[in-house]
Amino acid sequence: MEPYIVVIVVVVALLVLGWWGRTKSLRREKAIVASRASETLETFVASFRPEVRPIARAMYAEFQNYSAGGQFPFRKSDNIAQILRIDKIDVDDALNHVAKQFACRKPSERDDPKFRGRATVEDYVEFLHHLKP
Repeated sequence: MEPYIVVIVVVVALLVLGWWGRTKSLRREKAIVASRASETLETFVASFRPEVRPIARAMYAEFQNYSAGGQFPFRKSDNIAQILRIDKIDVDDALNHVAKQFACRKPSERDDPKFRGRATVEDYVEFLHHLKP
């Protein structure tokens, strides 16, 4: 078999796998969105304490960038990495972006025990609130 044919077969296989994965993710996300039809940005923000609502609003907007449709109805109990199927680096990038908006300080070792095991939107909102000046 000619080498260029092997390359073409591999490229086509990768494209098909990428398309299949994207389609599967979109279907999964659409099912979640449909099951949360009554949930909006406003109901999400209202579920937080008044003093952390600006951070919650900014975080909601930031994580929309990682959703397939850009209109994902988050809940504060959502494990953000699991629900969006993103890795820790993406979560950290989003958190850093929101932290900069609120001039949050960098976390220190003293902060780690209090917030170890952060995973939910609420965990991250509270953590950033803790880091605000």
